[in-house]
Amino acid sequence: MSVKDYLLNRYPGDENKYFIGRMMEYLDRCERNKQKVFTDFLHPLQAKIACEMARSYNGVLLSLHGGFEDCERRIAALYPEWDHVEPQEFPIVILKIADRGWGRALNHRDFLGALLGLGIKREKVGDLIVKERICFAAVHRDIAGFVEANLERAGRSSISIQRVDSEDIDLSPAYEEIRITVASPRLDGVVGAVFGLSRAKSAGLINGEKVRVNWEEETRTDTALKEGDIVSVTGKGKFKVGEFAGVTKKGRAVMVIKKYK
Repeated sequence: MSVKDYLLNRYPGDENKYFIGRMMEYLDRCERNKQKVFTDFLHPLQAKIACEMARSYNGVLLSLHGGFEDCERRIAALYPEWDHVEPQEFPIVILKIADRGWGRALNHRDFLGALLGLGIKREKVGDLIVKERICFAAVHRDIAGFVEANLERAGRSSISIQRVDSEDIDLSPAYEEIRITVASPRLDGVVGAVFGLSRAKSAGLINGEKVRVNWEEETRTDTALKEGDIVSVTGKGKFKVGEFAGVTKKGRAVMVIKKYK
């Protein structure tokens, strides 16, 4: 079985089929021309697929960068094995979008909606970090100028916008660190503990295809989570599994959770 056929079986669906074909074009171009090739922003599952594909090409290396620390959406750089790539070479621009309104503070959904409302494709926008009425948005260099010229409002608020250097500001993701105790690191138990749900309710979300682990849909309630896993639950939020911090006197596992705001 070819690598392509294996991946199509491993990752079914039209979106993945299109991405695998597109990624093969990028890899073939890099291998043929011996030059660097950059993708658009990839979500974690696409990045995982891209890494698997790159390993099947002799002489081609892959690096990922998203502009922020611990970001989810990243651009892949493909380059010959004798070459290297620096972070500043990635076609990423950080835009500082400030909420100038006095009403309800804008949230992640407001800022992302404003960007996509300009007709921009999702793959041209990376992670957005919202802190104190300011959004730091990683966007592809191709559309940065268009955004600067056309983005005037987000939600019901007027905004200001400017380019910034990621090295000059703290762009670590905003999250609340909590500790939970669970009988085991089963997905249904952890989801229930993080969002204050009964196990039956969390199991219903998992069985209802509302839960993703590392960007892949997960329908098994007994999946064991491990440190570094990122779990997103439709309508509830997203969290990252931190360290396992021991066991209580009653034998329950203590887990550190980073719950994204």
